[in-house]
Amino acid sequence: MARGRAKSTGRTVKPAGVTFETGVLEYLELLGEREDRSRSWLINQMVKAHAEKEGIDIRRLASNSQQ
Repeated sequence: MARGRAKSTGRTVKPAGVTFETGVLEYLELLGEREDRSRSWLINQMVKAHAEKEGIDIRRLASNSQQ
């Protein structure tokens, strides 16, 4: 069974351990404070923006993995 928990938005999320370079983590902390957002939210938005730029539909990937 897949790990993850349903959010109130209806999305399914999965925890993932990630190791960051010190400067990257510090930047995420600063950005999170400035934008009043979590690191997870920031990273999700950055990855979604990158995928869109590359022409990848993440929603389609997510729906394929749920089948």
